[in-house]
Amino acid sequence: MNLQQIRQKTAYCATAIPTQKQATRNWLNSLHKQYPVALTLTLKQVNSYKSVKGIHAKKLDRDECRRIATHFTHKLNQQVFGSSAKRYGKALKYLVVIEGERTTKNLHLHLAIGNIPEFVKWSELDGLVRNAKLKVEELDEQHKVDIVDSGWMEYLTKELGMKDTDNVLWDLA
Repeated sequence: MNLQQIRQKTAYCATAIPTQKQATRNWLNSLHKQYPVALTLTLKQVNSYKSVKGIHAKKLDRDECRRIATHFTHKLNQQVFGSSAKRYGKALKYLVVIEGERTTKNLHLHLAIGNIPEFVKWSELDGLVRNAKLKVEELDEQHKVDIVDSGWMEYLTKELGMKDTDNVLWDLA
């Protein structure tokens, strides 16, 4: 089979405008070296809250995921930078994606983390994440810290729509 036949079978068109999903993937792939750490966080799907009227259970939703991700990133920044995080605004860079929103999976978070200072050793990173997680009660026990490879950005964006990027929390980036 020659190249032209392959293009016909796969409906390849060089002049076609890429979908939002493909354009986002291409852009994120160009950034993957700036985000060397991959992190997956599992979330408690139902959380209990105390109020004057008693204890209430609230099912996890998108807004709650955003709040949890924000809270976790602040705690991780404090673990890495100490008081400089709040005093001088020092922070890591984050790409945060909510997974499970469009499927029947439990909601969980995938993060790509960058701007890690040189004084943080790779062996210390899991402990820093673990300590930050202890301060966010909505996070479940399981998490996975790994080195980003070229496929992580595709994995982050696997649930993007063809015309939207709603499950990426751009305001945390």
